[in-house]
Amino acid sequence: MAGEKPHSIAHKRGDGRMSAPSASRNLFPILDAMRPYVPKQGVALELASGTGEHIIEYAGHFPDVIWQPTDVDPDRLNSIDAWRAERGVENMRLAQWLDASAPSWRTGPMSMIVTVNLMHLIDATTARAVIAGVARNLAPGAYWFLYGPFRTGGAFRSEGDKTFHASLTAHDPHIGYKDLEKVEAWASDAGLRRADLIEMPANNLALVLRRASQ
Repeated sequence: MAGEKPHSIAHKRGDGRMSAPSASRNLFPILDAMRPYVPKQGVALELASGTGEHIIEYAGHFPDVIWQPTDVDPDRLNSIDAWRAERGVENMRLAQWLDASAPSWRTGPMSMIVTVNLMHLIDATTARAVIAGVARNLAPGAYWFLYGPFRTGGAFRSEGDKTFHASLTAHDPHIGYKDLEKVEAWASDAGLRRADLIEMPANNLALVLRRASQ
């Protein structure tokens, strides 16, 4: 999506599948954290699916949900579809190009939206546009599972976070860690309310936001 700066090196296999080291490290904690919020059925959308290593596991662990991967990078779209073909999953759609910062995208209403490791890779204007798009495309009562690193109370949660943020802003001064409180305020403006905040490994957080039921 607009402004996204992938920070991890993804290694490509001969069949087009890409693999990012961070994907395997954080996969199972993410699966455990999101489990209570995955719907019993319906369609779940992942924004910025990257290599596809996460969503292929979502599909395997939650087989009654249809999973829709998206990204803006052609290599990553190809990787997602290659993982889908290799695993032979039946409850995962082909990857679709989607810029979730576009002002009028609409694919919903979705039964769930998942976003992993994106907010620190985009600028504030883009982040607000993504949040507005999520709110526009979530079904009433549905959840957005947002995972990644944040500042809390205006401070970094570790020295490693501070160092990583500095490396991001050296590359692009407009991106970097967002304050959790600011993200929640933007979400509130869009009609999303916190349902949960989960401490994750490596000082990351999972912010679960819910669209109000009508």
